[in-house]
Amino acid sequence: MISFPDSFWEGETRSDFFVPAPMKRAWAIQMTMLDKTLEIAKKHNIQIWLDYGSLLGCIRHQGYIPWDDDIDVCVLRDDYMKLLFILEDELPDYCDVFSFYTDERCDQPKGFVTNRKVIDIGISPEEAKLTALYYGCPYMTGIDLYPLDYAPTDPQKWTQIKGLYSACYSLAMETDRYIASGELDEYLPQIEGIVGHRIKRDEHLRNSLWKMADEIAMMTKRSESRYVLWYPDSTFRKNDMRRKLSWYSSTLMKPFECMEVPVPEGYDGILSTCYSENYMTPRRAKAAHDYPFYAEQERKILLYKYLGKMKDVL
Repeated sequence: MISFPDSFWEGETRSDFFVPAPMKRAWAIQMTMLDKTLEIAKKHNIQIWLDYGSLLGCIRHQGYIPWDDDIDVCVLRDDYMKLLFILEDELPDYCDVFSFYTDERCDQPKGFVTNRKVIDIGISPEEAKLTALYYGCPYMTGIDLYPLDYAPTDPQKWTQIKGLYSACYSLAMETDRYIASGELDEYLPQIEGIVGHRIKRDEHLRNSLWKMADEIAMMTKRSESRYVLWYPDSTFRKNDMRRKLSWYSSTLMKPFECMEVPVPEGYDGILSTCYSENYMTPRRAKAAHDYPFYAEQERKILLYKYLGKMKDVL
């Protein structure tokens, strides 16, 4: 159980960036979900590590990067496939585990473990109870869970696997466009021929494409590799995002805000790979999503309140 000091809830300026009180409450929810996830993973002997901006924040700021608004963790693929269903089974019913293995609606090649299934717009007593439980914060948030797959050591095989994955990733990301142009029927059979099976052209096509992309990511065995990565990085990153498997050979516990978190012993190599060797120098990069993440949720809450007032007037 995480204990937050009274001062944590106040808005504050960190590294010349103002972190408002609502973000602090969102951070608290994310850390609570991380704490629950780590507890369950430990029970099942599954190793999780902080990754991406959260790993960088842990090492450089001993907590969140001030302008960050999420928590990223990673796990090796075999453990990832187990952990998704373990979390779905052992987390409280009001939590949710999004992935294209646990939810047909998911269209991202990673997992998302959330504190609640819907935001609290102010009409449900049950949601109000959850809001009270989660520090008075009505938002849905949690942690991003990234699977790490093996990358071939052999340069030729790496080029082939990377190219095949990128092709399937593109079809999954832009399925509607490929259908409209007729290119899906041209490209997909070629990928199916290499993978060795055909997928149905039905309402679950996008979900099937994501799963096929994962099949490609899982083609390399550990004995064929000295590297791991989250395969989508190979499609849109200019630098080589493969991380040495040896960097994950042991785990260190490091301070992160009000808790301690697991990081790979080779965090320096990982952060240098992801952010350059100058990663300890703060650089306010654009986030992969709009900041703050809860802006759209807040708009929905305010819209409902506004419509409710209009109904009273009319």
